[in-house]
Amino acid sequence: MDIFFQIYGYAYRTICNIPDGWVLKLAGGAILATVVRHTTLFTVFSFLVGIDLFAKFIALSYAMIKAQGDDEPSLLDAVKAIPEAHRQRIINSHEMKTQFTGKIIVYIIAVMAAGIVDFMIGHANFGPMVIAYLSSTELLSIVENLDDAGVSAVHDLAALIKRKRG
Repeated sequence: MDIFFQIYGYAYRTICNIPDGWVLKLAGGAILATVVRHTTLFTVFSFLVGIDLFAKFIALSYAMIKAQGDDEPSLLDAVKAIPEAHRQRIINSHEMKTQFTGKIIVYIIAVMAAGIVDFMIGHANFGPMVIAYLSSTELLSIVENLDDAGVSAVHDLAALIKRKRG
């Protein structure tokens, strides 16, 4: 029974403290509401680039396995071989980290520039156009990396994505 009184005491103190610092909480909420779209875009682009790099790791380890004499390694074999490809320096963490950071910076600059143009012109829809282009570029890169890793299911998908982008 004592545990319930403790939980009640903590909940009561928490509810009583809600109005404290309301100006700071209101300002923080306004700032978060303003940047939530940008934060979401940054997170999603980071996730897409991360998936792209993982697909590149798979493609590189697949190529390593093929070079060692296995004609048809599976996708699971390629994923399991990633640590070995890293040990053999086929996968270079520094280079991959640099690519990740560089891509994210370029994406942020491109989206910010498109947003500024939209603001200046008055909703010319450059922002969504740039976001769609960058997203489709990442999707195409992921599909091409998986195709290089021998995933036959995505072989024709790269040509379809290229056609849709054009």
